[in-house]
Amino acid sequence: MKAIAIEGYGGPELARVQELADPHPGPGEVVVRVRAAALNHLDLWTLSGSLGIDLDFPFVLGADGAGELAAVGEGVEGLRAGMRVVVNPAVSCGLCERCRAGEQSQCVSFRMLGEHLPGTFAELVTVPARNVYPFPQHLSFAEAAALGVTFITAYRMLFTQGELRPGEWVLITGIGGGLALSLLQLARPLAGRIFVSSSSEEKLERARALGADAGINYRDKDVGREIRRLTSKRGVDLVVDSAGGAGLDASLRSLVKGGRVVLAGATAGATAEIGLRRLFWNQLRIIGSTMGSDDDVAAMLRMVAGSGLRPVIDRTFRLEEAQAALAYLESQAHFGKIVLEVG
Repeated sequence: MKAIAIEGYGGPELARVQELADPHPGPGEVVVRVRAAALNHLDLWTLSGSLGIDLDFPFVLGADGAGELAAVGEGVEGLRAGMRVVVNPAVSCGLCERCRAGEQSQCVSFRMLGEHLPGTFAELVTVPARNVYPFPQHLSFAEAAALGVTFITAYRMLFTQGELRPGEWVLITGIGGGLALSLLQLARPLAGRIFVSSSSEEKLERARALGADAGINYRDKDVGREIRRLTSKRGVDLVVDSAGGAGLDASLRSLVKGGRVVLAGATAGATAEIGLRRLFWNQLRIIGSTMGSDDDVAAMLRMVAGSGLRPVIDRTFRLEEAQAALAYLESQAHFGKIVLEVG
């Protein structure tokens, strides 16, 4: 099979097309013939070696994928070759205390395709049978692939960890990337008002066209102060953020009393200073979130099917153009998902 694999750490130029042996399913596994694979910043972190994980080279990149079942392993029931499926890229053991409690993203041996395990930037990929789901019929393969990391993470941030209720007001930070747009699309049918922040006026305008009520350019304005102005000093009920860093304090200042921040990343910095008096006096909550449980994945897919939602795709590339796709992702010029079309 053809695959985009790396032999060492570095930049996009190291992601090359290689001919690798076709995989075969073991007991409880399936092989997916990949038709589309969406990019995530995880691909750049794996490529650079910044995650500190020891990989066996050549290593195939890619977490997200959608395609058709090519083969089904021993003991797999209810699945057959030819079924159209989307891949949940988070692999759990299914046996530990957290898995048995239905919290697979808290598994003690939690792993990700394209990070710990060979990924989806290939014509074929092997995954546990429980990691594939039929996807909504109105979606193309490219759109289904875009439901992976970002939509699973967004659903858990909003509804499982963030406990978003109808009519509540939400602030989504860093609009433009895949996760922030997933948050906007999933929150829009339920939230009363949605505010977004970005350093790009163009991205703020495009977010408003997708249903955001107001945008804040954090290069020009203090986000906490501007949210207070826009909400007549009330604040928002929920902030969903994947940047962390110094912006966390502004997120806390944006909240109504009893509000909560759900944090699913630290791209702007792994440490932050916050006002503890504000935290306890206003009874605020800071909640961590990572990927999602099997229930989160199933609920997200039902929501997408019922609403007719289509993920925002910025641009597609052929598998052989993976270097250009990764460079484009690295440039941060995109608005929505970047997808590789395979075969």
